[in-house]
Amino acid sequence: MSHKYKSRILLAPLALTALVSSAFADESSVTLYGTLDEAIANVSHSLNFSDTHPVAVNPTLGTNKGTQSATGILNGGLSATKFGLKGEEDMGGGLKGVFLLEQGFNLPTGATSNAALALATNKSTGPAMAADSAISGQFFNRGAYTGLASNSWGTLTAGRHQSFFLDNIVIFDPMLGSQAFSPLGFSGSYGGGGFTDDSRTDNSLKYRLALGDFNLGLLYKFGGVAGSGSAQSAYELNGVYASGPFAVQLGYQAFKDAFSLASAAGTGTIAATAGNTDAYMVSAKYTYEKTTVRLGYELEQISNPSNPTLDQQVTSIFGFPLSAVPTVTKFTTTEDIKVYWIGGTQELTSAFAVSLGVYHVVQDAYVASGVACTGTQSQCAGATNYYSLMGDYNLSKRTDVYLGIMDVVASGGPANADKNAAPLPSENTNRTVALGFRHRF
Repeated sequence: MSHKYKSRILLAPLALTALVSSAFADESSVTLYGTLDEAIANVSHSLNFSDTHPVAVNPTLGTNKGTQSATGILNGGLSATKFGLKGEEDMGGGLKGVFLLEQGFNLPTGATSNAALALATNKSTGPAMAADSAISGQFFNRGAYTGLASNSWGTLTAGRHQSFFLDNIVIFDPMLGSQAFSPLGFSGSYGGGGFTDDSRTDNSLKYRLALGDFNLGLLYKFGGVAGSGSAQSAYELNGVYASGPFAVQLGYQAFKDAFSLASAAGTGTIAATAGNTDAYMVSAKYTYEKTTVRLGYELEQISNPSNPTLDQQVTSIFGFPLSAVPTVTKFTTTEDIKVYWIGGTQELTSAFAVSLGVYHVVQDAYVASGVACTGTQSQCAGATNYYSLMGDYNLSKRTDVYLGIMDVVASGGPANADKNAAPLPSENTNRTVALGFRHRF
């Protein structure tokens, strides 16, 4: 057989594939998208930068008990580093099949983002930073769902979803959910309504419906626990009204038998605390010419779990064994946390904008594991204040550079939880300065 005819035979399947793809081109589409964001950051009180935690360093006080400053590359200063696939198929009559698969990874190391691995390989004293996160090594750790979308009846999807609170933070946070310059962006506990792991929910249904200027949402998480239909379940309600320059949001979410994770005394395992959470969020934004103002309030209420016996049957989370049975009696009385924020963005030119944010987090005193506050414990009343300033310059439509700073001042219980040394300080402070680069595709 001549080389000429061989070439025709080999090219025939490719031509057929092209014809099939062309035939369906108007009915379905798949989009590859992503964000690459990293920054050189200095944190005044820090442990070592982590290779696997989704942010790599803790700009808040949280688990950040280091006594010295650290400089390194932070992952996702303004936006989480990620890539994903999303698609839709037009089925006719205004009905579409939709899906999304999204993965978060650490750009400085190329590793899959895995907070649980950071917790398991570090003690509370380090050597590297570790903190809880819903992004803990799953193949599609940021989201994985499929479903149907209707022009008239809304969108219903099933799988792993981002919470409505986390959806709202990106819109109504003055720093737009920045992981380096906003406690709302870094700490998933605000997106999770009290527990970080609840900012993303597995085994859930999420429904969204647009009615004129209103957008309504409902999410339900199945617990999947034998013998109890409600154990480890959750639901969320959300409403947004947006008209012209004004938007306002109101939401509620409740989780039963949720888990919060921490480093264990040794390495190789993680520690877990179970609890119920109830949370309310209201936020708003208003744009006048080149100025946008954003403000909001969230109330978190954390109590002991509804099904402690079932919760204590859990032996591993995110693939890591627990160091002991989950703690189910930490919240002898309800822990109440109130979060207030205000700030905004001023566009100085078509390419350059400055954002300012102020956050005030209040913790009421509560009884933890039967022990009331005596003035030196983390369950004592207190507050943490965050002050953020950031400039963002767009080099192009998809690429920008930014420089920002966030100061943190904690007092009372929150300062006691993050004491660097005895005696306890009257205040506990931290500062993060970061210069970053972001590209979106």
